[in-house]
Amino acid sequence: MKRQIGWFALAFVFLTLVLAPIPSASAQSVDRIEKISSSGFNQTVSALETAIKKRGMMIVATLDHQNMLRMVGGNIKGSKSLEFGKPDMMKSILPENPQVGLEMPLRIYVYERGDGKVAVSYYKPSAAFASYGKDPLKMAGQMMDGMLAEIVGDVAK
Repeated sequence: MKRQIGWFALAFVFLTLVLAPIPSASAQSVDRIEKISSSGFNQTVSALETAIKKRGMMIVATLDHQNMLRMVGGNIKGSKSLEFGKPDMMKSILPENPQVGLEMPLRIYVYERGDGKVAVSYYKPSAAFASYGKDPLKMAGQMMDGMLAEIVGDVAK
């Protein structure tokens, strides 16, 4: 019975991913940024890690989507999320605004597209931070937008 449930779950996830409608460019959020890297997948991930650390931030998690899917018999090309932040920044924001912890640490998603190109994608922090209706958070989000643009710009030229 457990084996049947496992296969059912895997089939459900697979069909959801395959059959889900792909949004058109006009339907995509303007708050989502995607750049194409001129390097391969592993080189892009490594360059992002370097660019993040160079700016005094720490990577707190790396989610290897490709490896997770392999554990359940799935197979996709390169796919990783890097979660990172600057503890000093979090220290200045979170104590007075604990709800914003949902938006931190920041995340960049790197994946290999079907055409072999490597995409680097993220959501602008300013949109999420502005939704809390506090000017200091809005300004922090705008500052983080610039920081993410620099990091991704170092990699996806």
